[in-house]
Amino acid sequence: MQIKDKIVIITGGANGIGAALARRLFLEGAQVVIGDIDKKSGQELVAEFNQNNKINAIFVLCDVTNSDHLHQLFDTAQNTFGGVDIVCNNAGIAQADSWMKTIDVNLNAVIKCTQLGIQFLKKRGGGAIINTASIAGFSPFNPMPIYTSTKYAVVGFTQSLRDLNDTDKIRVNTIAPGSVDTQLLQGLIKSSPTISQIVDKLGYVPVDEVIDAFIKIIQDDKLVGDTVMVSKKGHSQIISPNSLIGTNAS
Repeated sequence: MQIKDKIVIITGGANGIGAALARRLFLEGAQVVIGDIDKKSGQELVAEFNQNNKINAIFVLCDVTNSDHLHQLFDTAQNTFGGVDIVCNNAGIAQADSWMKTIDVNLNAVIKCTQLGIQFLKKRGGGAIINTASIAGFSPFNPMPIYTSTKYAVVGFTQSLRDLNDTDKIRVNTIAPGSVDTQLLQGLIKSSPTISQIVDKLGYVPVDEVIDAFIKIIQDDKLVGDTVMVSKKGHSQIISPNSLIGTNAS
């Protein structure tokens, strides 16, 4: 799928990986709808895109655990730009006061947003959905068992939707980054010496390489129900739901 002139929804798009993805898609010629709970950062990012009195992006205040907010996110994309072509379910948390909140944000919201995405993509004759998982979706991250569980579930959920490409021309894939230097990760490092030691051992994955993996998933129509794992700098793998054997994608 080409990116130019496509309409993209990104949850968790105001900061970190989501904001970097929004910038890249904007540069590639897409119109971007950013959903996030961080109103200030989201509006600043949209203002960066919307210059010369042309609307290239829009921000929608969106708590992904709120079904009404999710419906508003998609309705706004429809009403502003005329539809939805690509959905990036990127919102996620790594720590929460309640383990149920972690499941609600990292898994339940991905399922709900995917269901909505399918409805809207059908109107366009197909499209792409990308769910953000983690390397922890393949290798248990012992300090954070609930987080790990949600990421395993996202991978399995995505793999189970392969047939949508045959029935509705909708490709659902997953991206599984390693340790990316974001505010979220830095907060975890400060809160846990154990996590800090693990990250130091594994090293960081450059955010640009993660964004390149997103772009590959969008553009490569052969990727269906697959996961692109960006486990360390300079190395990515395509994980097939059939074989679960990584092949070098770099």
